[in-house]
Amino acid sequence: MQPFDIDSLLRFAPPHALCERCCALLTSIPDALPYRCPVCGVMYLPTDDYPTAGHYLEARGLSMALADPVAHAQKLALLARRARASLNGQTTDYPPMRALLEALNTAQRCIHFTTFGISAFLLGALKLAAQRVPVRGIISGIKRDEIYRDLTTHAGDAPLMQTRLFGQDSQWFPHQKIIIIDGLFAFKGSANMTDIGWRKAAQGREHIEVITDMREVAELNNRFFSPVWVGFDRAEQPTEPIIPTSSTYGGV
Repeated sequence: MQPFDIDSLLRFAPPHALCERCCALLTSIPDALPYRCPVCGVMYLPTDDYPTAGHYLEARGLSMALADPVAHAQKLALLARRARASLNGQTTDYPPMRALLEALNTAQRCIHFTTFGISAFLLGALKLAAQRVPVRGIISGIKRDEIYRDLTTHAGDAPLMQTRLFGQDSQWFPHQKIIIIDGLFAFKGSANMTDIGWRKAAQGREHIEVITDMREVAELNNRFFSPVWVGFDRAEQPTEPIIPTSSTYGGV
């Protein structure tokens, strides 16, 4: 057994909440108000009911608090270790697809993802996860096919799932491939959310990295997911880059 310094627990600082506007991972929310989201610039102001941004975000269901954060982090860390061993060719009994499905099933607070295209199988897996936890996804390269109809006309299947869709003719579609679990764990790489993409990774034909450094996980979310999420006009797909502007939000 390798030595373990309990001092490292003092550096364990999981995110406190998500920004209501852009879904940024907020790792530090001071009691002093007003508080401005460091990603989208939205301002949270105090009220009698919600004296701090933390109180307001918790009331809105955006707290990232875990019942047992250390045990949950350990479970994700074990998953990450097994996934890395598989991706490095050290084992074949834990393929990347299994790691992805187990990660989705392990999520307790949220799942965020970006992809170019999505398969019916993995859309079903995400909808299943969305029976328990909020799932938010940015999907580029969408055709007006069965997947599009499933995403746009059957929202009642998974009320906790929200998506932002970019068509194939959109000039400014994002191309990152990221999956973030509870702000603690992430996959990144070249594989889209498709069966073949994740199964090709087992053959070394797609690149997938497993990220457990929480600072990097937050950076992936706040740099590549949140700005696109907040910049998306819900009425129609964006045709040019949208730079978020500061505003006051939610009565806090």
